[in-house]
Amino acid sequence: MAKKLFLSLTGLSLAMVLIVACEKDAKTDEKLPAPPVVSNSFVEEFDTVGNLSAKGWVIVNNSAPSGPMSWRQGKYELGGKLGNDIVGFPAYSAVYNQNEFASVDLNCGSDVATLSAWIITKEIIVKNGDVLSFYTRCNGDYADRLQVRANYTTTSTNVGSGPNEVGDFSTLLLDINPNLNLVDYPVSWTKYSITVSGVTGTVKARFGFRYFVTEGGPSGANSDMIGIDKLEFVSK
Repeated sequence: MAKKLFLSLTGLSLAMVLIVACEKDAKTDEKLPAPPVVSNSFVEEFDTVGNLSAKGWVIVNNSAPSGPMSWRQGKYELGGKLGNDIVGFPAYSAVYNQNEFASVDLNCGSDVATLSAWIITKEIIVKNGDVLSFYTRCNGDYADRLQVRANYTTTSTNVGSGPNEVGDFSTLLLDINPNLNLVDYPVSWTKYSITVSGVTGTVKARFGFRYFVTEGGPSGANSDMIGIDKLEFVSK
């Protein structure tokens, strides 16, 4: 009688093991959820230009002769000889104050200069169809110019060493006011959009915003002040 009971219990144990094993196999066959898609899209509001380097951005001033300033925090304040003139202009997008944009002006050169001041994005993974957009405007008293260039071949920030050099940023995407006409750079915030094309597959790239003005500087016939705000990169 004891043997029969033992055999029955043994059979029951084996059956339970088989059931548990089948349950494990069934769970193993279940499809796991797909990992979340990591987007390469981002927005830069330029709230604190001083923190851009920590994000991988780079500022280079190749103006000649070079001046004391380059790309910096936007400027909108009272100034002038009497202290009550408005200097600069307010940001396009602001949360805490109207200086929340990136700006550059004639003081990136000295005397009469060829101005070439760059603000270069962090590394971005890009492909055809992606869109880079931003807002820009000028002060409007003298002619200004802005180029947007891309480095699709390396991840370097090499822009050469002289005011007329572009280094690895050989791809010109946009040239605002290349003829330096007084009325051809917007005096109110205007949005520009660039669609990435001509790229093979997916590459790491950087975009460079180049303030490029000939006969500029404090004693030049051209150059005043421009700003950029709310840069957005949309990965399609």
